[in-house]
Amino acid sequence: MQANGAEMMRLAACLATERGIEVCAPIHDAFLICAPLDRLDDDIAKMRAAMAEASRIVLGGFELGTDVSVTKWPDRYMDPRGVVMWDRVANLLPQGWRATA
Repeated sequence: MQANGAEMMRLAACLATERGIEVCAPIHDAFLICAPLDRLDDDIAKMRAAMAEASRIVLGGFELGTDVSVTKWPDRYMDPRGVVMWDRVANLLPQGWRATA
């Protein structure tokens, strides 16, 4: 199961990059992408299509569904499970570099 998940993520990242999507990072079983606002909806659709295609390839035609969470400036993505680590790292930075939560 883990190997199939990893392969779907690898394939989806390759497909997305080949389609011009700026993949910033994988996040467990998801991707963080970046796009200009005028292209955001289209890039989200392309990313979801890449993920669906990757699942069909790995799972012999079975297509996994995806959902979307959009974060736009001035907000930032934050997983509640990472708050403690974020705060620990932010406190190690010089005062001028610290971001507010």
